[in-house]
Amino acid sequence: SSYFLVVTQHRRPEIRRAGFIYLLMAHVGALAILLAFGVMHGSGPLTFHAMRVTHLSPGWAATAFLLALLGFGAKAGLVPLHVWLPEAHPAAPSPVSALMSGVMLKTAVYGLLRVALDLLGPPAWWWGLAPLALGLFTILYGALFAAVQTDMKRLLAYSSVENVGVIFTGIGLTIVFAGTGMRAVAALALLATLYHCLSHAFMKSLLFLGTGSVLHATGERNLGRLGGLIHRMPWVAWLTLIGALAIAGLPPLAGFVSEWLLLQSFLFADRLPHAVVNLLIPMGAALVALGAALAGYVMVKFYGVVFLGRPREESLSRAHDCGPLERLGLAWLALGCVLLGLLPQQLIGVLGKVTGELLGSTVPQASAHWWLLAPVPGRAVSYGPMVLLAVAAGVVFLTAIALRLVYRQRVRREPAWDCGFGVLTPRMQDTAEGFGQPIRHLFQSFFQIERELPAPQDRAPRYRVAVRERIWKLAYEPMAAGVERLANAAARVQRGRISIYLLYSFLTLLVLLAVALMS
Repeated sequence: SSYFLVVTQHRRPEIRRAGFIYLLMAHVGALAILLAFGVMHGSGPLTFHAMRVTHLSPGWAATAFLLALLGFGAKAGLVPLHVWLPEAHPAAPSPVSALMSGVMLKTAVYGLLRVALDLLGPPAWWWGLAPLALGLFTILYGALFAAVQTDMKRLLAYSSVENVGVIFTGIGLTIVFAGTGMRAVAALALLATLYHCLSHAFMKSLLFLGTGSVLHATGERNLGRLGGLIHRMPWVAWLTLIGALAIAGLPPLAGFVSEWLLLQSFLFADRLPHAVVNLLIPMGAALVALGAALAGYVMVKFYGVVFLGRPREESLSRAHDCGPLERLGLAWLALGCVLLGLLPQQLIGVLGKVTGELLGSTVPQASAHWWLLAPVPGRAVSYGPMVLLAVAAGVVFLTAIALRLVYRQRVRREPAWDCGFGVLTPRMQDTAEGFGQPIRHLFQSFFQIERELPAPQDRAPRYRVAVRERIWKLAYEPMAAGVERLANAAARVQRGRISIYLLYSFLTLLVLLAVALMS
């Protein structure tokens, strides 16, 4: 059913192509999930209870887990199975993108958790290395590609890929700790995973609906043709800012809590009974921190280019703010981003029931204060979002009072310094391409970059750069060519003559009879 939502505007060829890729990857994931269920049910009935009591050999249990990781990873957007996500989000209407990112991706996370921690019984610790490694790579991959995008919905799609990487990193840590008997730490990692699922649902839904309002008001989603919309669309600008700050991981908003809890769980890797693993896993914390920094970079680019500065097109002067119902739809999501950041203690008590059911352990609270989050007993680690907010507000207030007391002159307004180039124009602003240029240079091995240079005699030169994924050329295009060759070979069997089909049936019967006689 989601395929039909993606191809709502099916008259456009690029949207039909995006829908086909989405449908194809969804079926690949579904086949892997069905195979995983087939392995888990053994010879008994195909029920969850029968799967729980079926004792699989270590090899078959690992096979079922890897099939589930493949299937649910494809539906969640885990690299390298993510290729449908940056195509489907720009093609789908913005409310559909919000629904897909906020809800549908999380159902895949639920499925993998249910298989790994419930249906397969106690997991082996080394199972977690696969989702952990893929999750860390997905964080870096999604953040880098988000940083170089010029389409605002495609930018948010790659941001979803990065956040899916954070979630699967938490799943990998949960399995590693649970498999080694560290149940309390596994509960902490699972708590961070679940908290990030809920936070991402609010944050990304808010951002997609905000971009939908911009697209509805301007007809543009290309970052190079936007700018200065905070003056024309103040409600959308300020509410979207909350989502951008939250997904950048800034306290005291929702995104910070889950990433802080995940980093806390990384600190227990030194207690693992495997020397190589407890040396390598802490390196994952550095990758998570790098991904968080790149996410902040991406949100500065997204918000700054769309809402700040001057309008880059004259048509933006006709942009209008969202209506009352749209404001309500954005406001309750923004409120969720704030409350999830300010009141984590209350939600952790609810999520503890899930960790208790799946792991038999909950996160012990080292503090009884409702405003203080201290999930690690015995370590002086705590986070007080209310205290942080009060201190920040107090610093701003006292600074404002001090400035008014010290600077008593009347405020004079002067034009901005233009470096001697005359009147400032929108063309003097930093573009989306220019903002992402340092990332393209530093990590150019990740990208397939195509440049179109103007001719020397061109009076109106235009420079175009397109950034694509190497994974298409290295993996998916060879697979597509192989499938096409197999299909062409199979097509030779179809001759359209009834005598040929009868011959095939007769030969099949002979083979089956021969096999039956031999057995």
